[in-house]
Amino acid sequence: SAGALTASVLASQSCIAKCCEDVIEVAKEARRRNLGPLHPSFNLVKVLKSGLNRDLPSDAHLQASGRLCVSLTRVSDGQNVLVSQFSSKDELMQALVCSCFIPIYCGLIPPSFKGVRYVDGGISDNLPQSELKNTITISPFSGESDICPRDGSSSFHELRFTNTSIQ
Repeated sequence: SAGALTASVLASQSCIAKCCEDVIEVAKEARRRNLGPLHPSFNLVKVLKSGLNRDLPSDAHLQASGRLCVSLTRVSDGQNVLVSQFSSKDELMQALVCSCFIPIYCGLIPPSFKGVRYVDGGISDNLPQSELKNTITISPFSGESDICPRDGSSSFHELRFTNTSIQ
């Protein structure tokens, strides 16, 4: 979700500072409500679409195709699907919205990409390996990712959850 959004900004050469400002504004907007982002009037999908449409350049799909790999989970069978070719800015945005859609939290009816319903790719594979080129894995959990916090403990226990190593 956040990784796909960040990577799309970098791949399309959008202004990363502007996108960071947008994230802060979305957080402020969510916090204005009693239940924060869980309030029924807060629509994360709508906010996300608006921000992507505003911040991504009109040729974002051309710049991102072949360079950006978005991980999605197909609703019909729960399989992970990696998408790296986009025919329009709208198609790129739709893939990103699907990648960020967490069922129930974002709504009850998942969005579709090319006529197929998808949800957050982290549900089926949180650290997908792309065949595009070298993949740098980033995780907020201590483990075996390329970039992750280091745990000072001497524990050798590891948990794997949706392809994420957690130590």
